[in-house]
Amino acid sequence: MTKEETQQLKGIAILMMVWLHLFGTNLEILDGCEKYIYLWNGDPLIYVMRKFARMCVVFYTFLGGYGLCKVWQRDNYQLSTVNFQLSMNLRRVWRLMMNYWLVLLLFVGVATWLHPETYPGGWRVLIENVTALNCSYNNTLWFLLPYALLTLLAAPIMRLVMGLRGKWLWLFLAAAFAVKAVIYVNETTYTSWLGLIWQNLLAAMGLFFMFVMGALFARDGLMEQVVAAIQGWVERSFVVRRMKVSPSVVCLMLLLLLFFGRICVGASTLIDPLFLLPMIPVYLCIQRPQWLSSTLAFIGKHSTNIWFIHQYILVLTGTLITALHYPVVMLAALVGVCIVCSYGVKGLMKLLRM
Repeated sequence: MTKEETQQLKGIAILMMVWLHLFGTNLEILDGCEKYIYLWNGDPLIYVMRKFARMCVVFYTFLGGYGLCKVWQRDNYQLSTVNFQLSMNLRRVWRLMMNYWLVLLLFVGVATWLHPETYPGGWRVLIENVTALNCSYNNTLWFLLPYALLTLLAAPIMRLVMGLRGKWLWLFLAAAFAVKAVIYVNETTYTSWLGLIWQNLLAAMGLFFMFVMGALFARDGLMEQVVAAIQGWVERSFVVRRMKVSPSVVCLMLLLLLFFGRICVGASTLIDPLFLLPMIPVYLCIQRPQWLSSTLAFIGKHSTNIWFIHQYILVLTGTLITALHYPVVMLAALVGVCIVCSYGVKGLMKLLRM
């Protein structure tokens, strides 16, 4: 999987996240937009798509593990000192948090001016958000600290991944998924400081399975192998009157089948890997027009800032976006505004040499 393809996948993941928070969790915005397609139970398709869009977190976590393992392989980190590995990961986490703090500072400044009765709130609320222990200003950032923790511990995780083989690998993956399942089933909200720390540690453990899966796909080149296997299977199997059906057409149909399969089954995130893992290579098998690849990659390059910013914009503007009426137009407008803001944030970070 090339860097360009990884950026495209990040673009898809962030679009899924923005869709989720526009129409899957914000019922006021959902009520205010046009709806044309309804399912058999009366729910509009744009709302039911939240089941598909909820995969954005496991998507990001998978890509994070994949990318860090590729960096590990490229730079031959196994020959580096432990201190060097830690310093590199500390730098990554520091830059991520500086990006977060800058966006937070800008939001709190604007929110305090527009809604002084609500923001910034008490000192405890402010400290919880600054430390990211409890992102109450923007609850879409709940996995920021858990993901940062996984990044910080990337060196020992990668050493473990590199050494696992055979039955020990399968036992390890089974144990990691069991931990994920237990944490999902026994979800508890904490309010004390220690409780918030524990909650973030549990969240990191819940993300661990997909992070390791991403690293394994990078370690063994599994993505390339699966893509080659799918393309070979399609070319051998889909022939109509001695004419081969385009692999892109077949893979597009498979992608749509996986999409509708995900929105038709239960809402549990435990089944997300069953759909996400085949969806990625199937997407990579499709011959995509250059404009689409370039657009997704462009969005992917801004994905971190879109993640940080989009909910803040919705908080500050309320249901104003419903004036655009049409879901796709609303999505495009919100992403566009986030990208404009992203350029501003990137410029400030460069100016401040963050």
